[in-house]
Amino acid sequence: MKIVIYNNNKIKKILSVSNNVEETINRLKNQNFIKDDDKYKVFENIKDMSVKDIRAIKDDGYVMSLEEQIKNKILVLEKDEEIRNNIIHKLDKNDEEDLIKLIELGIEKLDERQKIVTAEDGEKYIISKTYEELFRENLITSEEYNNYIISIRKGQYQSNLDGVRAELLESVLNNLANQNLLTEEQIKQLESLNNKRQEIKTQYPKEN
Repeated sequence: MKIVIYNNNKIKKILSVSNNVEETINRLKNQNFIKDDDKYKVFENIKDMSVKDIRAIKDDGYVMSLEEQIKNKILVLEKDEEIRNNIIHKLDKNDEEDLIKLIELGIEKLDERQKIVTAEDGEKYIISKTYEELFRENLITSEEYNNYIISIRKGQYQSNLDGVRAELLESVLNNLANQNLLTEEQIKQLESLNNKRQEIKTQYPKEN
């Protein structure tokens, strides 16, 4: 048998008894273990000894789930708490998933240079805003934005133009050299470039 001693629905003690329950209760009262403003309830058994509220214990000794306790207003979660894997979980701002929830609850603030996005699978992530977004929202200056654009252009030039331009220029220069239209200094520079090109090809040969 289990004797649950409680006050204002909050459980103070759960005792296991094997002898006469009434005698045990009288003895506890005489020892002032059960005080005048305390109440008690007897169960055949209790399935979860960690329960905190007498109202959560059903007559058969089974304890309501946390969801049931919330539904019956026995348990009230804090704003930054939720039920996870059948335990009360306090949201942690150091965990990205929890941080997003805290931001949506208004408990934490998102860095103004970041944004929350939802992936196709429904998962939410925190990512940095684009330079376009930062500029549009006045979070960076025109100079910072223009420097970013210049760096993008340079990358595109290198990827898409520089190689083609170099080959074209080399072809033109060789044609001019063949027609004896270059100065002696220009011919020396062209030979140097051609030698360097051949050196690089030799150093980094293609696979057959």
